[in-house]
Amino acid sequence: MKNGKGSNDKDRNEGDKEGRLINEIAADTVTLQDRRYPKPKPILRGVHPKSHGCLKGSFTINPDIPESLRVGLFTAPGKRHMAMVRYSNASVTVGCDLDGGNGSRGMAIKVMDVDGNVLQKDGKGASQDFLMVNTPNFAFANVRDYHRLTKILLKDNDSPAAFFAPLQMEVPGITPEDKARILKSFQVVKDIAGKPVGNPLEVPYFGAAPFGFGRGRVMRFSAQPRAAPEPQTLPGDPAPCDYLNEALTARMAEGETVIFDFKLQVRDADQVTDLDDATSSWDEAETPFVPVATLVLEAPQAEVNSDAQRKACEDLVFTPWHTLSEHEPLGGINRLREKVYKASSRHRCPAKYD
Repeated sequence: MKNGKGSNDKDRNEGDKEGRLINEIAADTVTLQDRRYPKPKPILRGVHPKSHGCLKGSFTINPDIPESLRVGLFTAPGKRHMAMVRYSNASVTVGCDLDGGNGSRGMAIKVMDVDGNVLQKDGKGASQDFLMVNTPNFAFANVRDYHRLTKILLKDNDSPAAFFAPLQMEVPGITPEDKARILKSFQVVKDIAGKPVGNPLEVPYFGAAPFGFGRGRVMRFSAQPRAAPEPQTLPGDPAPCDYLNEALTARMAEGETVIFDFKLQVRDADQVTDLDDATSSWDEAETPFVPVATLVLEAPQAEVNSDAQRKACEDLVFTPWHTLSEHEPLGGINRLREKVYKASSRHRCPAKYD
C-alpha cells in the first residue's frame, strides 16, 4: 500500500474489469442489431433508431460569451458553423411514438468543420457532436448496470422489465449498493414518463453526462428552445403512430425559424464527484446554465421527409467521441459509448469504415 501502489493496483483491476464489460456490451449490441433487423432489413442504430427527422441549421458562438468560457469549440465569439440536427426516440426498437407510454426523446447536434484536435474524425472531416435527451440525467448509472441491462434485453426479447425486479424481490448477486442505483434508475424512468413531448422542437434537451472543459474543469450542456409552450400536450387517443415526425414536419413547413439557446454548466474538476453516476445531475441553483451559442433551424424545410433527406439522415454517424480534445467525454458511461457506438456504426455502415 506504500506510495499508493495498492490503490493503483485496485484502479488497474477495476479498469480491466470495466473494459471487459464494455467489450461484452459492444458485442451484444451487434447481436441485438442483427436480431432486431434480420436480412433483408437494413440494420439501424443500436440506440435511438427511430428518427423524427433531420434538420439543417447553423450553430453560432455568442458574441458576448464570457471570457472564462472561451474554451475549445467556444473559443471564438461570433464564429458560425453549419450543423445537422437529428431528433429521435431513445427506445432501442422502432415502434409507435407512444408505445408503452411516453418515452425518452433525443436531439443530436453535429457541428461541422470544427478547428483543433479531435479525438475521433467523422469520416474525413472533423465535427463536434452533442448527443442529448429530454431529461438532465440518464436512466442507467454506470457500466456495470448497463451490462446487466444488455444481458436482460438479450434474454427477454428487448424488455427491460427484469432490470427493476430487485425493487420487488431478492435477486442473486444484487448488493444493497446495486439496489440503491436501480431505485435511482427507476425514478429517472418515472421522470421520463412524466415529461410528455408534443413537438420535439419545443422541449429542452440535456447532455446528461460530464465532459471536459479544457484543463481542470468539467461541463454539462443543454439546448433550450426559445419558444417552448408549457405544458406540452400529447395528441388525442388514438395518437398517430408517428406523431412526433408529423409535429416536426408541420412546424418546419410554417416558415417560422426555430431557435435553441445552447448552454453550459461548468465546474472545477475537484468539485465533481459524480463522474461515474450518469443518473446524477447538477443543481442549477448552485451551477446555473450559461448561454454560450445559438442554434438556428431556418424554416421552411419542406424536404424533411424526402427520400434523399431520410437517407442522408440515416447515414449520419453520431458519437460523443466526435469531439475536440478540450471536451473529452468523462465517466464510465461515456467510455462505454465510445466502443458501443463505434461497433454499432461499423455494423450498420461498413462502407464508411473500409
